[in-house]
Amino acid sequence: MRKPSGDAATHEAEDREERLPGAVPREYYGVLPDADAFRGRKDLGEVEFVMPPADSVIHWNRHGYPDSSIRWHHHEDIEFHLIREGPGTMLIGDAMVPFSAGQVTMIGSNVPHMWLSNLNTAREFPHRDVYCQVRPRVFEQLIRMIPDTAALAALMERSKRVISLTGASAAEGWRLLERMGEHSGLSQFIDLLELVQVFAAAPRDEWHTILLHDYVPDGSRLAEGDDRVNAALDYVAIHLTDGTLSLESTAASVGMSPSMFSRAFHRISGRTFSDFVRRLRIALACRLLVSGNDSVSEIPAQCGYANLSNFNRRFRQETGMTPSEYRRAHRLG
Repeated sequence: MRKPSGDAATHEAEDREERLPGAVPREYYGVLPDADAFRGRKDLGEVEFVMPPADSVIHWNRHGYPDSSIRWHHHEDIEFHLIREGPGTMLIGDAMVPFSAGQVTMIGSNVPHMWLSNLNTAREFPHRDVYCQVRPRVFEQLIRMIPDTAALAALMERSKRVISLTGASAAEGWRLLERMGEHSGLSQFIDLLELVQVFAAAPRDEWHTILLHDYVPDGSRLAEGDDRVNAALDYVAIHLTDGTLSLESTAASVGMSPSMFSRAFHRISGRTFSDFVRRLRIALACRLLVSGNDSVSEIPAQCGYANLSNFNRRFRQETGMTPSEYRRAHRLG
């Protein structure tokens, strides 16, 4: 079996060194402040063909996590998505950002996405997701026929960068997405229009775009192994802190050799597997330092690091601060 060379070999060796048997699973993990841990990912993932009911232009659904429908994918439809429980990491376009319960987003047409909750092997979030999907042409027809809906054009353009609500706007978006599941026909369509109005009229301090630019994929077809690399992301989410995660175990979980998986992962994500895992672990450390009460010395073991000095070195490389400095700079109060 051909071994990785150069930096890749160094990263994979360091990943094996950092595994910690008995690392404590946590309820959440976050991402680094620059939110670029997925930078370079330009494949669209699986295409999803959304089939709304025969008597509606709206496809409304809900599911838990894990769920067989969760994968790196894209679709033509504009999606309004609510996370009801469990924090974790959202892979969206070419970025990686944290999510928590109450996140309400509007995702533009053909922007690939996936939400990963932090789990151990006995954990699930049975009511995590509620969403509705609508063909762009529904809004385009409204704009053509009803001049009063002209603001929709700007909103659709903005959704290419993915809009996330906060505050009262997010709470209202949550309420409307939930209510859509109780309605059908005209009542459900009115719910949709009210939801669109929430996004369009949200105060400037209650919305932001997640992506820094419009998502532009490379347009290539999925290559061999891409679907299995996508499946491996779930394995990473489950085993991030339990001491069993490695390149070898992850490759085995999707039936690939370590070398084949390593090449496929780097091609898709633009990063080595160990770099991806390391950034997730440091991101978890950032979240624990800001919102947890454990001492700084206890944080590394909870993030999968066996070596304190190695953790401190990696943390400074990623954030430009020591863990103590990061806590002082970002902790409220």
